[in-house]
Amino acid sequence: MDFNYFIIGLNHKSADLSLRERVSIPENKILQAQHQLKTLLDPLAIEQVILSTCNRTEFYFYGDNLSNIFDKTLNWLAIYADESIEKIQAHTYKREGKEAVSHIFCLACGLDSMAMGETQILGQLKSATRMSKELGYSGNNLDYLTQKAFNVAKLVRSETDIGKQSISLASLSIQLTKKIFGNLSNCDVLFIGAGEMINLCLNHISEQNPKSITLTNRDLKRGQELIEKFNGNYFPIGNLNRNLENFDVIISCTASSLPLVGLGAISTALKKRKNRPIVCIDLAVPRDFEPEVKKLDNVFLFSIDDLGAQIDENMKSRLSSAEEAREIIENNIEEFFIWKERRKIVPTIQQLKSKSEQVIENELKNAIRKVDNGTPVEDVLSELANKISNKFLHNAYVALNDQNSEKYSEIKFWIKKLYGIELDDK
Repeated sequence: MDFNYFIIGLNHKSADLSLRERVSIPENKILQAQHQLKTLLDPLAIEQVILSTCNRTEFYFYGDNLSNIFDKTLNWLAIYADESIEKIQAHTYKREGKEAVSHIFCLACGLDSMAMGETQILGQLKSATRMSKELGYSGNNLDYLTQKAFNVAKLVRSETDIGKQSISLASLSIQLTKKIFGNLSNCDVLFIGAGEMINLCLNHISEQNPKSITLTNRDLKRGQELIEKFNGNYFPIGNLNRNLENFDVIISCTASSLPLVGLGAISTALKKRKNRPIVCIDLAVPRDFEPEVKKLDNVFLFSIDDLGAQIDENMKSRLSSAEEAREIIENNIEEFFIWKERRKIVPTIQQLKSKSEQVIENELKNAIRKVDNGTPVEDVLSELANKISNKFLHNAYVALNDQNSEKYSEIKFWIKKLYGIELDDK
């Protein structure tokens, strides 16, 4: 088999939010998905990693025959998402070999993100690869690739301004909120969830000194521990609907498979607020707010794709840094494949080392026995050196003496080269 790197996926560039919701694989279902794909693709894909975030669902494989891997994975994904194979295929991309390596390097550097240069994807990629390795679905080949990707990301961030110029979803949420309220000093802000994105948003929002910060989530202990860092308030998620009226800004990012905030709940909250506006930032995939909420007057609902559209407007200022980053990536792709090619000789080196160690061990035992029996040490050492030398030169002698061989000249050339003998044309 000719093993290679393959990537299959959908992201914010290839698929809209509604389709990304359907193919999204929550963390508690990753293990089941990996087991099913392992069974389905064996022996075509011997290693795999699944990355599923709000903006992408991607499958990384090390295996053989992209066509079969692609078709089988697409069928599995269509069944999982309860969607037609034609629609899945129309929005799915595939990468192989150098293109796959380039894709994952760009991803780690934040060049493929909705917010160019953002660092969150790097942590998500690290978590996905670590989980896959711990579960036994990923091995050395994907590990080598992702570790190189992490090193390239570090290099890009140290040598370009790509990270400094990034506009995070959290900071953009603040910009959009300020367009409605002017500033956050008179705003009561509610956070729904306690994951990495909410943590990031909490840091950004708290710097704006809002009137109050409150958090709700399913895991009471985790939620309370997080909000304590920001001197905020907490209530159980079961009380969400009855508390909506108290907040001017609601930022949500959970792993819920169904919307947490419906049209009716927001409509009721608006009436109690006497139609004072509410800004809703939905950073979750699948979405935490019912899309119909957007139709209500005085409700400003922004999905993750809405934020992405705002980010696109600020892209030009980051293009020069992106070009610098891509040049670094391109150089490292070539280095990676040179290194990968060299890795092929490792088994031969290991076998050669093992054979030499075995020869030395056997001859050393004989030498020690002779010394113990009274043979002079000088004689034993001389014999030991000769025996080891002869054992390693034996096959070379045999090959050179076979002058009838059609490859005699080639054999002679390589023996001289391997043993460091001065080459000549004779």
